[in-house]
Amino acid sequence: MSEQQPSSIISDLLHQARKSLNEAGIETAALEARVLLCHVSQMTEAEVVAYPERTIDDASRLRFLDLVDKRTKRIPLAHLLGVREFWGLEFSVNDQTLIPRPETEFAVELAVDFARSIVQKNGNVRVLDLGTGTGCLLISILHEVENANGVGVDINPKAVELAKKNAKNLGVDARARFQCMNWGEELEETFDIIVSNPPYIQSGDLTGLMPEVSIYEPVQALDGGADGLDEYRKLIPQARELLNKHGLLILEIGKEQAGGVLGLLGQHGFQPRESNHPVKHDLAGYDRIISTVKVC
Repeated sequence: MSEQQPSSIISDLLHQARKSLNEAGIETAALEARVLLCHVSQMTEAEVVAYPERTIDDASRLRFLDLVDKRTKRIPLAHLLGVREFWGLEFSVNDQTLIPRPETEFAVELAVDFARSIVQKNGNVRVLDLGTGTGCLLISILHEVENANGVGVDINPKAVELAKKNAKNLGVDARARFQCMNWGEELEETFDIIVSNPPYIQSGDLTGLMPEVSIYEPVQALDGGADGLDEYRKLIPQARELLNKHGLLILEIGKEQAGGVLGLLGQHGFQPRESNHPVKHDLAGYDRIISTVKVC
C-alpha cells in the first residue's frame, strides 16, 4: 500500500491547523488558521468558509504548514503576515518595532480632532511623533488631515526606515519626515501637537507578558524602568520645549499610571485638555490616553 499523501483540502488543513494552534495556547486558533490560509492561497475568508472542499497547490500547503508551525512557537501573527491594520490602514511591521494596537487609535482620534481645529484657525498644523516605531500615529493623523505635516523620531534606525516605507506606501511621505534620535533632543523646530506611545511596562513585569510580546517585540520599546515612568521623565520636559503655547501633548500610558504621569505633566506646565476627563479609557476600561495642553 502506498503511503498516504498529505491532504491539500482546505477543511483538512484548517482542522489540522486549529488543533496545533489550540494546543499551543492560541485563543483565536480558528480565526488565525483561516487568516494564514488566506495569506498563502490569496483566497478571501469568505471563499475559504464557503468552499471547504477546495484544494490548494502543494507550495501553498507547505507554506501554510510552515507558518502554522511558527505561530505555535508564539511568533506574532502580524510578523508572519508582515502587516497589521491600524486606523483602517495597512502598516508593514517587523521585529524592530511594536506592533500597532487598537487601543493606540484613541490617541489618533484625539489628535485628529485637535489638528482640525488648528487647521481651521491657522490653515495648517504641525505634528511630532516621539518614538514613532512603524509611524502609525503620525501617518494616520496625516492621512486624516490633509493640511497636516510632521516629523517622526525613533532611536532605532531600522524603525525609522520602516516608518519611511509606511509613509510612502500610504501616500503621506511628502508631508512626513523621519529621523533617528533619542526622543526629540536634536530638534529645534516647534509643533502644535506631540503624540507618543513610550515604553511604560515596569521592568519587573516584562517576563510576565505574553510570549508574543516578551520574546518577539523589542524590549527597548517596552521597558519603562522600575515604575514604568522613566521615559515620561525624559520626554515630557522635551515636549514642553518643542510645543507651541497651547499645543497639545497626547501620551499613551499603562493602567494605574495616570496619577504619576499627570503629576509629571503638572510639574512641567501642562494641564489636562478636559479637566473633568483628563484620562481616556480603552475598551477594557483601563486608563490609556492622557491629553494635556501646554499653558506656560
